[in-house]
Amino acid sequence: MLTNGEVLGGRYLVEGLIARGGMGAVYRVRDSRLNNKLWAVKEINVDQEADTSRFLDEVRILSELSHPYILKVADYFEPDAEGRCYLVMEYVNGHTLQEIYGEHASPLSMQHVLKYAMQLCEILNYLHEQPKPIIFRDLKPSNIMVDEYDNLKLIDFGIARTFKQGQLNDTVALGTLVFAAPEQLENRQTDLRSDLYSLGATLYFLLSGGKYYSSTHSTFELIPSGVPYEYVILIKKLLESHPDQRFQNAREVKKQLEFITKLVTDKAPVVEPTVRINRQNESSPLTGDLTGGLLPRKNFTVQATQSTPALIIYLIDVSASMGMEMNNVRRIDVVKKALVSAIKQMVFRSTKGSRIAARYRIAILAYSDEVYDLLGGIKAIDEIAGTGTLPELTPIRFTDTASAFKRAEEMLREELPRMQKCPAPLICHMTDGAHTGEDPEPVARRIMQMSVPDGSVLVENIFINDDFLEESIQDPRSWKGIHPEMALKDDYAVKLRNMSSSLPESYREMMSEFSYSLQSGVVMMLPGSSPEMVSLGFQMSAATPIR
Repeated sequence: MLTNGEVLGGRYLVEGLIARGGMGAVYRVRDSRLNNKLWAVKEINVDQEADTSRFLDEVRILSELSHPYILKVADYFEPDAEGRCYLVMEYVNGHTLQEIYGEHASPLSMQHVLKYAMQLCEILNYLHEQPKPIIFRDLKPSNIMVDEYDNLKLIDFGIARTFKQGQLNDTVALGTLVFAAPEQLENRQTDLRSDLYSLGATLYFLLSGGKYYSSTHSTFELIPSGVPYEYVILIKKLLESHPDQRFQNAREVKKQLEFITKLVTDKAPVVEPTVRINRQNESSPLTGDLTGGLLPRKNFTVQATQSTPALIIYLIDVSASMGMEMNNVRRIDVVKKALVSAIKQMVFRSTKGSRIAARYRIAILAYSDEVYDLLGGIKAIDEIAGTGTLPELTPIRFTDTASAFKRAEEMLREELPRMQKCPAPLICHMTDGAHTGEDPEPVARRIMQMSVPDGSVLVENIFINDDFLEESIQDPRSWKGIHPEMALKDDYAVKLRNMSSSLPESYREMMSEFSYSLQSGVVMMLPGSSPEMVSLGFQMSAATPIR
């Protein structure tokens, strides 16, 4: 860490800290060789060859670029003995869009958003049309500065890369969860259209007053009512999940923006966000009667807040059979996509103003004949959202379900004393076959007997099996759920049902908002017979009531 008054390279006098992040810090310095000119010095801590290579890639990319909306590079220092390297860059007197929304938490005017959108298109078009196209891969408000002249500057090329035609996937899957394209989070090949998805998520953020887009929730109601219909359509097209359905290059986007600009007069007022209906204040059988008298509170209705977050522990079977295909996609990839969607939904539901309030805490335990803690313990949702994609899920060996439940039991015994005011925790278990080794049912039943005042610990099971029901599911949206006495054709499915909690009414109501028709009295067990049914299971894990 650099200190005030320290001189870097016998030239750059450190004046103060500008920002600090997970990988290092940025400092303001003066250049003694250039009449005390101000620069920004980015300090990066590297501890392995991959990190050094990524730093040198950033230097190489930035040194070859020259654009008014991209930071210029003046100098760099390779890693020292302590693994610290430095990048000397143009100093910008301004704030990031993330900081601006953190202070004001209200939408910019339509004119401002259009101006910034056009500048972002110019930047992306410049990068994408390089002789070796550059994919930025981390376009988001915190990487976009607004300078003193009200122009943008794109910063932090740390995970940018040159595009390699024909490569099936990226070398490293990185990016920020709430702004990265689906193919980036699934470790598939990213291309210029991946940056266009991030552009859409960023423009959504700017017009919604700092809210994050979620593909699993109807979020376009947060766009102010005065925004031109054509602009909403543009954002929706940028945010299509499949790259082929998006705009295909930044030139197309800019051309559409120019058309929209003609619709907006210079005197157009700043639009205000529309008012959302708060369903928690509406009369319902759970909260009150027609005379206003309150009914007794039922279990599983404590709402998750930043001070009383919900805890979800995911148990993911990664036995070798998870490499089999479902609808021409590996089962494990279907599961990862559904898990990422559920976490994005949690991020959306945790967004407060322009910040993510940590209303959820998550652990992910993958298991075969061993248990792998993929996050290194329980992490808050804001921490997960800021660090990028989830760890890889790779099918290996056999499956020991009991060991996974035992690890979850250990976590719960440590956490429950601190969770007495929190919602009841949830174990979300996904498997595709019978267990080997010890019977997991007694462990699961012990967990289900653990509790907080809100209710017993919930256990949900998602069983990837095509034929354990008497009748196949034709329409997941109209599927009614599994009742305790329903006939099942698979012995392990019966065991999993015995290991499943009853679906709380508060969860069922939340699922109905996603247009699923689960009946009262069903258990928290789902047949993963299709990608949508797998997705439904993981959406259920995000159904804790929140405030």
